[in-house]
Amino acid sequence: MNGTLFKYIFRMQLNAILFVSIFVFGLILVFDFAEVTRKYPISNMEETFFAIKLSLLRTPSTFSEILHYIYFITATFSLWNLCQSHQITILKSTGRSPQQILYPFLSFAAIVAMIWLFVFHSGGLFLETLYHRNISPNFYSTKINHNIWIDCSEGDKVIFIKTVCDNKIEGLNIFDTKNGSRIFAQYATIENSVWSLKNVITIENDQIKSIDAMKIPGVVSIDLIDLLSKSPGKQDIYDLYKIYKIQSKDHVVLKAYELELHKLLANCFNFLLFALIAALICFPINRYKTKTNIAIKIISTSIFLRFANSTFESLACGGVIPVQLACWAVLLMLTCFSIAVLIWREV
Repeated sequence: MNGTLFKYIFRMQLNAILFVSIFVFGLILVFDFAEVTRKYPISNMEETFFAIKLSLLRTPSTFSEILHYIYFITATFSLWNLCQSHQITILKSTGRSPQQILYPFLSFAAIVAMIWLFVFHSGGLFLETLYHRNISPNFYSTKINHNIWIDCSEGDKVIFIKTVCDNKIEGLNIFDTKNGSRIFAQYATIENSVWSLKNVITIENDQIKSIDAMKIPGVVSIDLIDLLSKSPGKQDIYDLYKIYKIQSKDHVVLKAYELELHKLLANCFNFLLFALIAALICFPINRYKTKTNIAIKIISTSIFLRFANSTFESLACGGVIPVQLACWAVLLMLTCFSIAVLIWREV
């Protein structure tokens, strides 16, 4: 495919996604502003500007969650417009195959995916943090996370932490799966790779002992605990990658954070998958005469993907299936299916 045609299709997608994105962003902003004014009644201009500020801080996070569906809509209708205007027919008559026509769509999808991962998602989380700080400055001055399970794969230990606030821990449970012993501490801090426990109860050989304070070697490094101060859903790709590297060094497993990391990477792959499904919906040429048929296909595919991914994620959280399988099984299956059907139709 020559550069002029590639730029034409690329620019057409860019214009379409900008138009749809501005419309959807504005729609989310309006609904969010209505929600803010319901929670915080407005009586003067200062409160009005504050409500607008809160809406502008929270809207990007919601927008980033649905950007891959926005791309799905723009890619599908861009291809449909090419089909309806007979431009695909002209391109095929000049020797272009549907696979070649898909190159600009796949390239555009890859670029949007990278922008979403490194800019929109991270920026949305940052602005959402500012939103919460504007609502409750005292509460969100520190990072707090709850109910963390850590599997120490090499130490035969499982750790449960009820609350982490910076490097301070409340409700620490250490289970030794080898001998069945257990350590419960109401409070814990980490200093110089040593865990200092307070208000401790130990259970070993069916004997219960109460200890005011004790120290144990650091099972998990302070670097990892500091990163765990935020819940998995509030971590961007940079922090999740740091957690993945540190947990490998500490020989521990954090399923919730691994699941979130794979979900982010799988969402990037969604953009490429949606470009293939868009071709599957629109080809063969002129099969669908109205936008209603296209819209039904888009909605049905989106609902199926959402339901299937949620089901597999629930199974992964319960330990039924591996995290990698939960995040990638449906995507790879649909990708192989789409490629196979597109090739079969051309043959």
